Amino acid sequence: MHLVNSPIRIAIAGGNYGGLGALKSLYLNLLATNPDYDGSKQAPSNPNVKITLIDRRDGFVHYLGMTRGLSQPDYARKLWVPYTEMPWLQHPSITIKKDIISRITPTHVELVNSSEHVEFDYLVVAMGQSRNAPIGVSASTRSEYLQAMEKYFGVISDAQTIAVVGAGAVGTELAADLKTDYPDKEVILIHSRELPIPGPFMDEFRHEAVRVLHKLGVTTMFGQRVVDESAVQENFSLEHVKHANILPELIDSVKRNATL
Repeated sequence: MHLVNSPIRIAIAGGNYGGLGALKSLYLNLLATNPDYDGSKQAPSNPNVKITLIDRRDGFVHYLGMTRGLSQPDYARKLWVPYTEMPWLQHPSITIKKDIISRITPTHVELVNSSEHVEFDYLVVAMGQSRNAPIGVSASTRSEYLQAMEKYFGVISDAQTIAVVGAGAVGTELAADLKTDYPDKEVILIHSRELPIPGPFMDEFRHEAVRVLHKLGVTTMFGQRVVDESAVQENFSLEHVKHANILPELIDSVKRNATL
């Protein structure tokens, strides 16, 4: 192999769907280039390529499965896959840094917990977006994630009635998953609009989603808006969520101290 004066330096900011997908593509196109490579073993070393993946977590999180993970503990444990358990990531040309990015310049990435600068010739920015827990994951290690999920399992298991506030794609799926796995619990889906799942969809699709929710036994309360705590007057009654044990981690603005 011909050696260049200095390797191509590629930094990837973010190691979940976008970042890990980009890294796998680079792996296949820059490292696993031998004609006889079949994916069954590690690609050969290539000193001309240096790839650094930076993420605050120690593994990949399958966010799309999180609603089912909240209702199925065994499934939840599969949603976090440590980078160390992915054999292809252990390639000598790949470095993984568990840290938080504080600053990106035209030539390097600066980190919160290290004075080291990650210099690059090419930068892939794939940091995605943040969601509130538990759909979003604030943990930085798999052990922290599992501890948090155990807490959510306990709250869900102890509740007789669960209110999910917001019937977008995530809220609708969460309500359906909870009712499927806990058929004896009352699951209430509250939404400010008359139909669920905003976006570029036909109303026929939304009506079908409502039909499936009702078939599962989910109680829908559409056209009802949960008010912000700071805006609630003393004479206000949360009649539309009466007797519901609202999971505080699932919603941002709700009068949690109301007498239900």
